[in-house]
Amino acid sequence: MTTATACVYFNAYYNANRLFDQGRREIERGRESSGRMTLGTSIEKAERIVEGKPDSRWADDALRLIVQARLLREEWAEAAEASESLLRHARSREDSVEAAGYRGTAELHLGHPAFADSLLTLALSDEDDGDRRTAALLARGQARAQLGRPEAADSDLRAAIALRPGWARARLARVGLLLDIGGGSETANEIAALLELELNEREQLEVMQTAERLREADPQIGVEALRTVESSRFSRANRAALMQLRGDLRVAAGDLEPGRDDFRLATEIDPSSAGAVDARLALLRLGLRVAVTAEDLNQLQAELNRIQRVPAARVSADVRDLVATFIRVEYWLGAGDLGYLLAAETARDRLEAPALARHLFLRFVEEQSESLWAPKAILAALALTPVDSGRDENDTVEEPSAEELRRRLLEDYGDSSYVQALLGGPAGRFTFEELELGLRRQLNRLKTLADEEVRARQTRRR
Repeated sequence: MTTATACVYFNAYYNANRLFDQGRREIERGRESSGRMTLGTSIEKAERIVEGKPDSRWADDALRLIVQARLLREEWAEAAEASESLLRHARSREDSVEAAGYRGTAELHLGHPAFADSLLTLALSDEDDGDRRTAALLARGQARAQLGRPEAADSDLRAAIALRPGWARARLARVGLLLDIGGGSETANEIAALLELELNEREQLEVMQTAERLREADPQIGVEALRTVESSRFSRANRAALMQLRGDLRVAAGDLEPGRDDFRLATEIDPSSAGAVDARLALLRLGLRVAVTAEDLNQLQAELNRIQRVPAARVSADVRDLVATFIRVEYWLGAGDLGYLLAAETARDRLEAPALARHLFLRFVEEQSESLWAPKAILAALALTPVDSGRDENDTVEEPSAEELRRRLLEDYGDSSYVQALLGGPAGRFTFEELELGLRRQLNRLKTLADEEVRARQTRRR
């Protein structure tokens, strides 16, 4: 090769390598799209070197660059093919080990964990480069996790973290493994460590997606994992979302007041974020748990109306669903009569507001005591009444005790088919099935009218 030709290929490789470094940095900073494009240009330049002088030392370096760029672009099949070419060009055991590591990573993501394990074990047997060794340990740990070898997988992932403590991918992989095997406090510690890292937006979102799996674990582990949310380096919006998650976990653990505190903190960190909207909804749902009267419901509806005005709420399916449910309940309460039954059932089944549901069932009985379905409403209220108290500890209005409701059922509605069905006696004037069929027909009509009201209000709001 002449000096002039060598200069041409050196310059070509220099440009390809410069673009590779630029693309890698862009991806590390979270600029995924532009990074992939820059890497694509780097690959094109490197491929021209390989095609022009396939047996030159420049071709070896260009092939290595191509493999690395393909892996960064997550083009696994192309990366596997390029790493095979790199192996054929290997001039030393070091080159072969490097190529095996790249190929193993590609094969892992192509769904071949056993093959990947073999290749990566070969690579790790003689790999001295710290970055390549860390990447190979991560990939082999993931492969061994897929092969049902959690202890070996965890050993590899811990080794990768030890070599590169600030690398989010290795910690995320270990968190996923620990969640699968019930890692307990170790899971919490790994997530807490992730929250202390300075991560790009994509990495933050990956942490948040992984953290969502804490809902499947012991909620106390989740609370411990998110103990440093306030001081984390995440964006305000992401911190608000994680704070909201921690509030959910506290509530799931039965710690309602700390949960409320976390929800309030989430709304303060970034009031306009989706996490803050979710936190306000969570506070509203806690309010529904202790709501008793229609007046309580009106206050919560006023808060829901305020939530709707936050831009992030406009794309929230939870907000839309809750707004529609409130509209239906409001319509049924305005309709009265059997509307109280529908409102009560919705409060019980959809809003998870048991005290409010009991109040509405009893209100129906007060206003429609002669109704065929009054005993059904009493039975529903009875199911929501504590057996050892006349009223729930959160009630703000006095209502009949369980004993009083049972006595009224027997004295006033003893011949009802609803009561007889419980006692095992004969049906009354109408069978249980006839009563239920007649009721559902009327309730379905009210449901249709309420749905029309929802659509009408949504149209007016546009």
